[in-house]
Amino acid sequence: MAGNDLRYKTLIDFARILSLFEIPDEEERSVSNISKSLQMLPSKVSRMLKTLEADGLFEKSPKTGKYRLGGRFLQLGLFYALNHPLRRIILPHLEHMAKELSLLVSWAILKNDRVIIIDRLNSINVPHLVGLDTSLPSSSYGKLFLAYLPPEEQEHVLKTLTLVRFTPSTIVELEAIRKDLRLAKQRGYAIDNEEVQKGIWGITAPVFDCHQDLVAAVTIVAKTSNFDKDRLPEIITYLTEKTSFISRQLGHIAMQ
Repeated sequence: MAGNDLRYKTLIDFARILSLFEIPDEEERSVSNISKSLQMLPSKVSRMLKTLEADGLFEKSPKTGKYRLGGRFLQLGLFYALNHPLRRIILPHLEHMAKELSLLVSWAILKNDRVIIIDRLNSINVPHLVGLDTSLPSSSYGKLFLAYLPPEEQEHVLKTLTLVRFTPSTIVELEAIRKDLRLAKQRGYAIDNEEVQKGIWGITAPVFDCHQDLVAAVTIVAKTSNFDKDRLPEIITYLTEKTSFISRQLGHIAMQ
């Protein structure tokens, strides 16, 4: 039993170390930094990192001697994304949308309060890099997922977020964010009006399953410089009809 307890504690310590590398500004960390941050013995941290380095989960910089996440995580992330069960249903729709609109389209899921973008496609159907969108209250993805969270969970996330002003249009006042989220849920789609990147806007609509749960979201992105805003109502209708169709494929029945 003692051996099992030790293995369990080792897994917890690994998870704690890993959590430190989720902060975008802390790409590399030294053994002493990790040790102080987690109140763990430096010798234990060093031992664990060397073991994880051998498995490709961490890499040690030859210049700084600090550790960063290893390429194995990228492999695991790609495997997770490419084998997601919703992908075979959603991806064909994205390919069709990209051709019809000649705009960038993508879809994502929410996992542990993080937006995971599974596919990004342009008008010639070339998948782009999958990744994370951490700007929950600013991006149209983030707004949509937040809007559909239960009220108490939504409030918890909002209060623990670090609000960053990416552009002059970014909303960073909590009450204004709450109002924006209520509007997104009311109309059934969310808009990023140059709030993450100047000159870029996005519209995101939800995908529901047979249990009425929000399981994914689909986004259309365009540059403001070469997009006629008179097309916006048409694009919104197009997107919401597509996501409604995908939802019906998943067994969703719209509530009247």
